[in-house]
Amino acid sequence: MQKQQCSNNLYRYRYFPFLVCFLISFSVFWSTDSLAQSNTAMDRTIEIKAISGLKYDKVRLAAEPGSTIRINLENDDEMIHNLLIVKPSTRMDVVKQAESMGEEGAENNYVPNSSDVLVSTPLLNPGEEASIIFEVPQEEGIYPYVCTYPAHGIVMYGAIYVTNSPDELPPIEEDPNIPEQVRDEMAASDSMHPYPLEMPTLTRLFMPESSPAAIAVGMEKDQSYNWDAGYSFLRYAWDGGYIDASDQWNDKAQEVAKVVGDIYYRNTTGFPFRISNPDSIPEPDFQGYRMVDGYPQFKYKMGDITVHELILPAEVTPGFQINYMLENVQEPIWYMLSDNDNVSIDFSEGEREGNRIKLTPEEAKEFTISIVSEE
Repeated sequence: MQKQQCSNNLYRYRYFPFLVCFLISFSVFWSTDSLAQSNTAMDRTIEIKAISGLKYDKVRLAAEPGSTIRINLENDDEMIHNLLIVKPSTRMDVVKQAESMGEEGAENNYVPNSSDVLVSTPLLNPGEEASIIFEVPQEEGIYPYVCTYPAHGIVMYGAIYVTNSPDELPPIEEDPNIPEQVRDEMAASDSMHPYPLEMPTLTRLFMPESSPAAIAVGMEKDQSYNWDAGYSFLRYAWDGGYIDASDQWNDKAQEVAKVVGDIYYRNTTGFPFRISNPDSIPEPDFQGYRMVDGYPQFKYKMGDITVHELILPAEVTPGFQINYMLENVQEPIWYMLSDNDNVSIDFSEGEREGNRIKLTPEEAKEFTISIVSEE
């Protein structure tokens, strides 16, 4: 997967209370370039996918006037797409200008030379990604975003509400500024998400009992977990559903998502590894993640040791297993077990010492922790 970066060169530094949320280095395929850019001060980072059916997976956003946001666009479709943010009430004018570019359209990413275009990505082939930095205007209004590839702009668009009153947005199923097809789907569904979720899936958002850098992962077999990238460890796991992020979907961006289902496991020890002796707690350095068969494999460092952590549903559910691969282990390590009365814990390597597992350097290279609910 290639990754392209562009910007309107209007970077500005602000200190928003939740800034740290999106400064954590979320990265697919260990992109050091992406990690470096994540260190740029942003008020928010928003992930948008171009999906099948000429749609964006998010069709409405809200932004504080004068703030700075990063929008990461991933083309998850089989067609070419882009994303332009334009001035209020100019979407169709820009779409028409793009479609009149003729032979020059493709080489200019179907971005017309217009003052109505505020910022844009290039054209993205399937699987490609791009990031744009949008300096939100001070003036409140509804700023459309749209794909201007020929014949897409009529139906493939969304709206950024620049407002100081995000709680006063109209119900999304009645919002005239989002595509009619999405409104119809919302009206026919009890779900606040406009499209059915397929598992596994991953969502970066505010979660209960977590730092602002939480990553919610929905797995097969109706299992889910919350991994905290701010501290590099699993927070908790639950059974019976995924999350209700309707408040965040309505772009009350600071709202915490709700867990759908029953939490059966909680991490009570924090970062689970100890190096050299059971009292030595290393400081993890989150490096990002890559996708393995649809599941994120997290990568972080603790000193010279690199950890790869992949969480999958267990054969018996409710339950899950954590597959660890550690590189450059030179000393014994300990894995601390959390205090959960209602789960059974199995491990593939090492020796149990009370509430911890001791592993030799050889054993620590690759091992599995399996946790299954007994209720």
